[in-house]
Amino acid sequence: MATAIQQWRSEGRIAVWLHIPILQSRFIAPAASLGFRFHHAESDASTLTLWLGEGPSRLPGYATHQVGVAGAVFDENTRKILVVQDRNKLKNMWKFPGGLSEPGEDIGETAVREVFEETGIKAEFRSLLSIRQQHTNPGAFGKSDMYIVCRLQPCSFTINFCQHECLRCEWMDLNDLVKTENTTPITSRVARLLLYGYREGFDKIDLTMEELPAVYTGLFYKLYHKELPDNYKTMTGMD
Repeated sequence: MATAIQQWRSEGRIAVWLHIPILQSRFIAPAASLGFRFHHAESDASTLTLWLGEGPSRLPGYATHQVGVAGAVFDENTRKILVVQDRNKLKNMWKFPGGLSEPGEDIGETAVREVFEETGIKAEFRSLLSIRQQHTNPGAFGKSDMYIVCRLQPCSFTINFCQHECLRCEWMDLNDLVKTENTTPITSRVARLLLYGYREGFDKIDLTMEELPAVYTGLFYKLYHKELPDNYKTMTGMD
């Protein structure tokens, strides 16, 4: 390995990535003695890096955020909103069903999946409503945490909630959720946001989604923003 490192330096390489499967973990200590450092670890392997360039390493760090997504399922016909109380919390406060996003899962997909898993309610994604950001969160292993609330439209109404995760689940009048003190601050704020959207038009609160092509990879990504009129999507100047 030492000879290989010398060769890579002579070739002008600036960094080495070393992927070690868990069954070959005996190679970690020798690599560390040559200057390799952990970059990240997964369930079946670890990845180490060695910076060969000048100055401090410029390699990007590993992911430091977790993303939680909740679904605010609101029925405009009845003005009812779907809420739950977690079973394993010290304070049983009303909140929106939700959970962590899985790798490769879109925000809307997470919201729809988590709502169904927790409540048995089928729903469709409509928009993104809010994003909470916090850091050094104990529940995120001390890392940064993003919590996104989506507006969903119900496709079914019969509750069959998960007894392992939820203590209670019900359709609550939106006004009651706005008024109650037995809820979390973010749930209370989003309830008021929904009430505003219901009264004045959801276009005033919704961040809708559009799929666009990535420039370099040839893949597609999803962009969330306030609705843009079609004539502004194609305009080329200020006139």
